[in-house]
Order: sequence, then C-alpha cells, then structure tokens
Amino acid sequence: MIKAAGACIIAKNTKRIILQQRDKHSSHPRNWGFWGGKVEEDENISQALLREVCEELRVNIKKDVSKIYPLDQYHSRNKDFSYYSFVIVVKREFIPRLNHESGGYAWVEHEYFPKPLHPGTRRTLFKKNKLKVIREIISSL
Repeated sequence: MIKAAGACIIAKNTKRIILQQRDKHSSHPRNWGFWGGKVEEDENISQALLREVCEELRVNIKKDVSKIYPLDQYHSRNKDFSYYSFVIVVKREFIPRLNHESGGYAWVEHEYFPKPLHPGTRRTLFKKNKLKVIREIISSL
C-alpha cells in the first residue's frame, strides 16, 4: 500500500495559501495543488508530511509552524493508496527554492485558486467541502 501526505500551507501574516504548480514532467503536469509526497517505510505520516514539504520547498518551515490541522483522508477503493491532507499554518510568507518536482508556486487568497487544480486537491476543496474548514482556520488567525 502506498501512503502519501500533503499540506495546504497558510501564512498567518497575510492569510494567504501557497500552492505548488506541478512540474511539466510529473503526473498531472502543470496542475496546482498541495505540497507533499510519499510516506517512507521508516516514518509516520506526520514525519513524512514535514519532510516532503521541506524537500519540495527547499525551506525548513518547521521553525515557523504555528499549528498543523488534519484536513482530509482519501483511500482508494482497492485500498492500494491513501492520501492524508493537512493544513499547516506558518508565521509568515516565504520564498521557496523549488526542487525538480515543481514548475512554480503562488501565494493566493482563499477565494481564488489557479487552474487547473490537481484532481485530488479539487476533490478535497470542493467535493468534500474542506474549503469551509480552511476558511474557518483563516478566520481564526
């Protein structure tokens, strides 16, 4: 079974979300979505989440994390794949130094998302209505 974890990262100082634009050579090329990746055998979901986010941003955000909220879980019908989504609140916006998995990034308002959204991100935000949860977190900052 493959497990993966991803994060919707919100800056407390601006209340904006940083999204990743996937590389043109990845699955779902140039789609916008959360930061994250696969859980390795020797780590738990929380460890994988922070490792993957730091690897993809090439910024150690651990010192700036104010809070981490669970957001969603997705499990494939055949139980071969699970994806765990979180909201990470950081103290302030930052400029990432992207690795090869990213084609770009954008800090966006929670009312406006770039297109095309990654299918998993779109499902989480709109079909499962987790955008409401994100808005509640932002309003509490």
